[in-house]
Amino acid sequence: MWNPFKKKTPDTPPEDRVTQMANALPPQSGPDEIERELDKFDQASLSNLEQESWWHFYGIVAFLRRQDAEALKRFQEGHERFPQSSKIRFSLGQQYERARNIEKAFELFSTCHFPGLPRELALTEARYAYLWDRYDAGREFIRPFFTAYKELRILDDHFLYTRGLPFFGTAWSCLAAFSLLSGDWDELEALTRYVARHCHNYDFEELETELRAHREGKPGLLIEPLQKRLRTMSSKLPQGYVRMNLAVAGARTSLSPTDAETILNDVQLTAQDPAWLEDIRTLAKAEIAARFAQPDVERAHIEAFLKRQPMLFEPDVALSFHLLEYQERLKPHYRG
Repeated sequence: MWNPFKKKTPDTPPEDRVTQMANALPPQSGPDEIERELDKFDQASLSNLEQESWWHFYGIVAFLRRQDAEALKRFQEGHERFPQSSKIRFSLGQQYERARNIEKAFELFSTCHFPGLPRELALTEARYAYLWDRYDAGREFIRPFFTAYKELRILDDHFLYTRGLPFFGTAWSCLAAFSLLSGDWDELEALTRYVARHCHNYDFEELETELRAHREGKPGLLIEPLQKRLRTMSSKLPQGYVRMNLAVAGARTSLSPTDAETILNDVQLTAQDPAWLEDIRTLAKAEIAARFAQPDVERAHIEAFLKRQPMLFEPDVALSFHLLEYQERLKPHYRG
């Protein structure tokens, strides 16, 4: 059973030989190399847990090759053999989503949640819920995180991450995105009040400002808190995230497209900053072009963005950069 107070280590939980093999492969390893390593295992020598992992990776290989029919077949067989496996149910659901069998996909997603599913996969379920406008399902996928936060009462990023949880801000922003898109703020407001009263190690004043900024559609409210954060940051830490967030907020309040683009272009990113911040800049420029009725410019920026982010940005990321409502118009490009 998952213990929210126990720090995760490489030995918790113990890994099987199949998972150890996969984790030991170089990061650049492709599906062919993974399948060759899988073929080396003697099925009769594998434990039940190892066989479950074997079938999961066997399906992932076909998924990575985009051999959709083969991947579906492998995950279905794995699911028949290990119906209790959350990872295989998730992967089978993901394969159905790729085939645009959305009802079947969410039927499977609804049966696997954190902590039975790792945080990354639970957040991926929330991302699919966002892409297909299933906001109630999205809330269900992330609610177990909030249950754990309330038990822990400590919201420090490192403390949470080492216990298998996402950062509080990530989960909160996901819920805020579903709240904004559905128009239902009750759960988010109640959660924000609760953590402000009972939890520790977080800037709850800024959280309240963020809630108001998103609820009222006023990104300018976040400029001062972001400037304060930038002033107090260590110069040794990458600052691109905060600077780009400030720039997008400033561009949203600019009265001319030229000034707005200048604000965005003035942000200098470094090799230490996440590469996807450049895609935030591109999406923000598309939003500017839309706001100032420049369809050709908007179209060019959208094409450039979709080449790098075909699944769009995660709901928490789009919301944090004040681009969630604009990104809504790009969903048809993903859905096909």
